[in-house]
Amino acid sequence: MVNPATDWARTMRIDFHLDLICPWCWIGMRHLFAACKVLRADQPELVIDVHWHAATLLPQIPEQGVPYQTFYVNRLGSAAAVAARREQVQVAASTVGLTLNFDAIETFSNTGLVCALVNLAQQQLDAQAMYFFVESIFAAYFMHGKDIGSLSTLRELADAAGLTLDMDRLSAQRSQPAPGLHTGVPHIVVDRRWSTTGAVPAVELLSMMARSLATRAADV
Repeated sequence: MVNPATDWARTMRIDFHLDLICPWCWIGMRHLFAACKVLRADQPELVIDVHWHAATLLPQIPEQGVPYQTFYVNRLGSAAAVAARREQVQVAASTVGLTLNFDAIETFSNTGLVCALVNLAQQQLDAQAMYFFVESIFAAYFMHGKDIGSLSTLRELADAAGLTLDMDRLSAQRSQPAPGLHTGVPHIVVDRRWSTTGAVPAVELLSMMARSLATRAADV
């Protein structure tokens, strides 16, 4: 017989909210999975159940996207401001082993379809495959400059991950808001109780996870 209390005690639920156009989400994801790796090593009996909630935070971007460099100059006010912001992101990215190739990016993509694809993919892929699939999307954009809003790129990424790309389901999913949509990303929720927004370092995420585990005895 299944014991809900016991099963709950062996599982930690993590909800990860992201937009695939956001470099901070890639950095935050790396921090999250570094924290999960440490936690699994310390408590190998604990199942960490990650739920992905991808949503485009700029739905007004045309489906074909807009010029990337122009978008950021208009958004931040000057080329100097863009350079300063990119330096800030690069410094943060370097802490998780990433170097982003902003110069290779030509299109600021509409991420409606790619976010829908991520939300559907977790129905086909196991936890490890999902992590690598999302990594492949970020790498395609931030390292290789591919337009992740284009159908050809999505087909290429889906094929590489062994995903079946069902356009009817993808279009239907795109028209629906992501479950638990959050307006700031990356946003992480542990056990539906503890949450944080931003590319929080792994040590801080581990502290939040420890707080969640510490409260369980009183809740069971």
